[in-house]
Amino acid sequence: MPEFLLAKLKRANPSLRNRLLRYMGALAALLLTALLSGLFLLGQLKSPREETHRALTFQLEAFRTDMNSLWRSVSAMCVHLSEDMTALIEEQSPRFAALNGSVDAIESLQEAMLEPLCQYARQADCSGAFVLLNASLTRSADSHSGIFVQRSDAEHTISDLLLYRGMADVGRLHSVMPHRKWAQEFTLSDFPGLADHLERAAAPLETACRTTELLTLPGTSEQSILLTVPLLGTDGTVYGLCGFSVNQTYFAAHHAQPSGVEHLACVLASDTGDTLDVSRSLLTYPTSGFCFVPAEELTAKTTGALTAFSCSDSSFIGLTAPFPLAVGDDAPHTLAVLLPQRDYHAAMARSTVQLLLLLVLLLTVGIACCIFYTNRYFRPILASIDRVTAPDNAKEQPVFEELLPLSHKLRSHERAITALETEQQSLRGQMAAARDDLDASQAEVSRLAYLRKKEMDPLMYELFLRGYAELSDAERDVCRALATGMTPRQYAEQTGRALSTIETHRKNIYKKTDIHKAQHLQICYALMLRDPQ
Repeated sequence: MPEFLLAKLKRANPSLRNRLLRYMGALAALLLTALLSGLFLLGQLKSPREETHRALTFQLEAFRTDMNSLWRSVSAMCVHLSEDMTALIEEQSPRFAALNGSVDAIESLQEAMLEPLCQYARQADCSGAFVLLNASLTRSADSHSGIFVQRSDAEHTISDLLLYRGMADVGRLHSVMPHRKWAQEFTLSDFPGLADHLERAAAPLETACRTTELLTLPGTSEQSILLTVPLLGTDGTVYGLCGFSVNQTYFAAHHAQPSGVEHLACVLASDTGDTLDVSRSLLTYPTSGFCFVPAEELTAKTTGALTAFSCSDSSFIGLTAPFPLAVGDDAPHTLAVLLPQRDYHAAMARSTVQLLLLLVLLLTVGIACCIFYTNRYFRPILASIDRVTAPDNAKEQPVFEELLPLSHKLRSHERAITALETEQQSLRGQMAAARDDLDASQAEVSRLAYLRKKEMDPLMYELFLRGYAELSDAERDVCRALATGMTPRQYAEQTGRALSTIETHRKNIYKKTDIHKAQHLQICYALMLRDPQ
């Protein structure tokens, strides 16, 4: 037969060992695939609470890093602005007190300060810059002269500047047009916190940086946080305050957070208690997402690692952390990242569905494997075993040819067991017949002994008893056999001992018991059994 045909037959009829190995290999591959699929799905099915906490923690850290960079850079710029503005004041107005009520002196000072202030406003990460002088044209305690410039479009850093506070003529000379809500001087009562900053002004400048709460700029709807540093002369005179403003529009446009979470809100709030007042907070959102947070006070409730926030018609899940905006602030502000609670519940439901689908998949794969390998392997094996063990297995061949030698061995063993059982039955019958003969012989001997007891010489019987007591164990066995009617040769064949040994024991028995006939030995032995005494 050609070699390629032999190879084809070998492939068509693999051995049981090879077939088993192939089946087990396929099963291992299938289970491995199912396991890898399960692990992949489980990687996506982590606890929604843990996954949300991890995502919010990462987002909070990113937000903290951004805010730290923002307020540190603005604080450093504030110190430089204070030094430059102080130098200009001392250069332009050696007698600072003379500024009060002097239009020309204040106008000259503002003209010198406007251009440097505009440069700082353009360079700093802010929506506006200001200088508030501790002097006034009206000599009113609540009115202060100064300059406040703002970006005309806070969403774009290259936009023009507008004059929000200061002399309009000075602004026009430098192409800084007045704001639609322009005013010539600051009214401290309209800027909560500035009066307190003026009173607490002291060196060193690095630790005198302070922020106001979120305030609404007078005449506008724009909310801003003002970062201030005092203007301190070389002799300790407080010339006023300077600083930068960061409003909501600028904050949301230039500090949008990179995030994989679409619906998210990052909040910078002044609250430090159990509430989060969004109406007094700056908010920003992901670069490609948005989350509406009503301008209300949110009640916070800690639930495990996350915090639940709720108001009249909205609820959120998030994390908070304290954050110091400026070195001189009395209390830190609060950073918060908020996720709509409906998104959290949707993630929980999605995770539950995925887990159920995974369980169904694993259960289906397990059942399919069991059915396939039962039909392909176990049932043929059981059928082969049934055919091998069946009485008429010669008519049917087993499914697996490798079981044929086992079939022949089982047949051989069955025939051997049948022969042994037949022989055992025969031996049992022979033993029963021998036992019956022995019982009959003993009964006959007892009967004869009883009948001839009176004929037996008492002295002979007494000598037998004495001699029997002196017999060894082997001699007593021989004596018992002789008393039952067996010959020495028969006993030797039964016990497998030498005939000469049995003859020697017989002579010793006759000698010790002083008996010389087998009949007398049988009678005495029977009498001894009937009369134990």
